[in-house]
Amino acid sequence: MPKSVRIEYLSFDWRMKITLISYSIIAFLKLLVYILTGFLVMLAEFLHNLIDIFILITVIYTKRLAEKPPDYTHQLGHGLIQNVGGVTVSVVFITVVAFELVREGIEKIVSPTIGKFPELAILVLIFGLFSSLILYRIFEKDSVAEKVTKAELLNDVLANFGALSGVLFSLVGYPVADGIFTVFIALLICRNGYRLFKENVSYLLGKSPSGEFYERVERIVKEFPEVLDVHDVIAIYIGEKALHVDMHVTVREDMTVKEADELTKKIAKVLMDKIPEIRYVLIHVCAEKGRYVRTTANHVMGKL
Repeated sequence: MPKSVRIEYLSFDWRMKITLISYSIIAFLKLLVYILTGFLVMLAEFLHNLIDIFILITVIYTKRLAEKPPDYTHQLGHGLIQNVGGVTVSVVFITVVAFELVREGIEKIVSPTIGKFPELAILVLIFGLFSSLILYRIFEKDSVAEKVTKAELLNDVLANFGALSGVLFSLVGYPVADGIFTVFIALLICRNGYRLFKENVSYLLGKSPSGEFYERVERIVKEFPEVLDVHDVIAIYIGEKALHVDMHVTVREDMTVKEADELTKKIAKVLMDKIPEIRYVLIHVCAEKGRYVRTTANHVMGKL
């Protein structure tokens, strides 16, 4: 499916709705097949899809909250709510579902049983596998929400394949495979939960952009002839592709307050025009030969 078709005719909301409906149908079928066949991997896959549904609802809800404009209690906006949602989902991954599946999988390995109607389980798993592959194709990686969804869809492809392998091995006389692949799916859920936690918690702890970003900011600011030096630059993410930047600029000591004020406005405008990720800029003006104010940047990054 060409990229232009995906983007032009399917908005993000529509793609999420299609995925949510598909997951709900697949989860219901897997639960029904587990009840009918007794294959533990089908229960594992049902719980996995149940988490997927929870993830999608969280992504949709937090994305809408993140787009809310700043207010009195959140003056830098609500962008980090998506990361809060990501951390919440990751904890659910690890503590609620994965450990329980590991426990049940080990019990199944110790006391293996052969499930009934394996053909039915195979049919539903193949349907789930191809559904995840198709849904994976309609998402890009343009935002945190799409990255999370796309990663989870790829995870589903692997989980469906693992569950399918468990049923097929059971079918040819290795019932212990049901428990083994159940543990495999649980570990896959753990891995995904850890990845989500690590990626999102860094933003909540005040993640900073790369060194290239700071070098670019310095180059842009030094293009102003009035600026003699740039130092103590700090930038932190306040949301998806949204940065708050704080810096000190050195100017000649006889510059008036009015001139300095006009200069900071010009610098801020140029920075936000050239680097769209920058949403807020706070510029401190230092007089030439004056003493630098000690800030966190002195200890962490030094003088840029």
